[in-house]
Amino acid sequence: MARRLFTADGTPCDLVEVLGKGGEGSVFTLQGTRDLVAKVYHDPIDREKQSKLTYMVGAHDEKLLNYAAWPQATLHESRGGPVVGFTMEKVGGMKPIQSLYSPAQRKQEFPQRGWDFLVLAARNTAAAFSVLHDRGFVAGDVNHGNLYVGQSAVVKLIDCDSYQLSDGVNQHLCEVGVGTYTPPELQGKNFRRVVRTPNHDNFGLGLLIWHLLLGGRHPYAGVPQKEGLGETIEDNISEFRFAYSTSQSLLLPPPSALPLSTVPGSIAGMFEKTFTEEGKRTGRPTAHQWIVALDELRSRLRPCAKSKLHAFPTHLSTCPWCLMDGKGVIYFTVTPIYAPGEANNGSPVKIGEVWAAITKVPILDQVQIPAASNPSPEPDPLPLGVFSTTAKHFMSLTLTGITIAIWSAMGGYPLIYLTIIATSWLFVGQFGTKAKTEEKQRRTIIRDAARKRHQDAVRALQADSGVDQVTAKRELLNRLKLEFDTLAVREQKDLAALRSKAEQRQRTAYLEKFYIELAVLPGVGPAKRAGLQSFGIETAAEINARKIKQIRGFGEQITQVLMDWRESHERNFRFNPATAITPADTQLVKHAVRKRAAEISALMMQGLKDIRKGPEVRDAALRRHLKTVQQAANELAQAEADCKALN
Repeated sequence: MARRLFTADGTPCDLVEVLGKGGEGSVFTLQGTRDLVAKVYHDPIDREKQSKLTYMVGAHDEKLLNYAAWPQATLHESRGGPVVGFTMEKVGGMKPIQSLYSPAQRKQEFPQRGWDFLVLAARNTAAAFSVLHDRGFVAGDVNHGNLYVGQSAVVKLIDCDSYQLSDGVNQHLCEVGVGTYTPPELQGKNFRRVVRTPNHDNFGLGLLIWHLLLGGRHPYAGVPQKEGLGETIEDNISEFRFAYSTSQSLLLPPPSALPLSTVPGSIAGMFEKTFTEEGKRTGRPTAHQWIVALDELRSRLRPCAKSKLHAFPTHLSTCPWCLMDGKGVIYFTVTPIYAPGEANNGSPVKIGEVWAAITKVPILDQVQIPAASNPSPEPDPLPLGVFSTTAKHFMSLTLTGITIAIWSAMGGYPLIYLTIIATSWLFVGQFGTKAKTEEKQRRTIIRDAARKRHQDAVRALQADSGVDQVTAKRELLNRLKLEFDTLAVREQKDLAALRSKAEQRQRTAYLEKFYIELAVLPGVGPAKRAGLQSFGIETAAEINARKIKQIRGFGEQITQVLMDWRESHERNFRFNPATAITPADTQLVKHAVRKRAAEISALMMQGLKDIRKGPEVRDAALRRHLKTVQQAANELAQAEADCKALN
């Protein structure tokens, strides 16, 4: 039976299915709607958080909802009860922004999107933050996991309930953050006590834009030019070691990184201001300034003669992506193009040879977790008046021995000495008990905190080691090899399908002749036509009620106008069996199979490179995290020794 909650106005809300579960709460689908979901907290939230959510529900507007999965209604276990969660827009069909800016992930999630698309996504990201800041809100916890992007470059901010805002009475802080997105002036700070500003957000915004434009590499990751530098990205951030800066030389860009000159000088200057002390001192570029700059960049892109994905700025004389391809660094999908009628000479790479090379690459071992430099450190001395259990036992036994010796020397009498023994045990047992309890609590708190820091450091190392990614890459390569082996069978099935789907194919070809842009469609103006085009709906053939309803702003009435227009043309279609299968149809099937073979070849070649780099990536991660993990291990070992000293 569905769990029933209520909105603030008493409307029932039935939870149906769990979509996801996090540390703070779970997200559920809602009965009767596909557009909204509910976030319900695992544990009761305090009055301040309830007040914050109530304020947020009343503070949203349509423009904010376009860019953020903002709380739209509070949820309660009973009418008038405390807040236990809230409803928000369902972020469907979107991927984390990292899926776009990471070259490896982009090949899987956005394989047909080029650099011009990334520039647009960057512009929309700036727009999202501009809307947020214009309303007096601060995200605080800016990171790649809190921003999603769709196939039309629409972006959406999530986890908005953690944002910093003021309701006019209370300042609700953002109490979380990710170190690699935290500005230098906040590194190491306790976020529970920090009031953040838009300028702090602008650091994270600059990072996201940097990732999108310059290949996903972190601006503070590079090659240290001096011993003791560059152990962690957070350290480099703290010291303003922007690897691409013209004003410092302690940290240089990594090999094969895109140069900062890839972007125009105006944008390079904005990055310089974002990631150096100037940004802290005089203010980093704002979201609105980024919108203006990125719109200007979008207007000054030129196409590459070799790839439609290789758009690049007009200030460059040659395509930077082709130059990187020549160095073996592939940022965009490589898809060999075959002209219709071309002979099938096989795939560009012999898959058998690639697969043999893949199978020879050893399985990547897990990263070795650094241990404490001294697993058994000397515990800190106990404070005056605090004795360990062992010491107290020794004291009791000593007093007992002395008393018995005196008792024996006096012939065993009087019996008062037995009373003295019992009293001494009680006295020693109670002596310093309160002080010991307080010291034990203090040391336990320190130990638990040290244990958490160690666990966090180990998890960060394991996540950064790339071992899981290499394992996933191997699984992908296995699937690609299996797919390649079945391409011949696929071709035969597709040729057979030509005959069974001939009428459907003719109908589609007929409807593709009628363009939405040229049609008379009441209520469908230029903006909505552009919206349809963004979703790949350009002709009568692509019109589908379900697809249209997923686009914001297209209700039942406009959807019906489009469906009626499609049906008016469909009624005039007549199937012609004589032209059911043409030579072009057959060639198209063969071309699609050859194209897929080429794609698999490119993916497997890249995958081979990726898994070969596994040990290098893992070992580099170990070097980066060694100091942090070992320090955490040392602190944990010391804290555990301090706790044991009380035994």
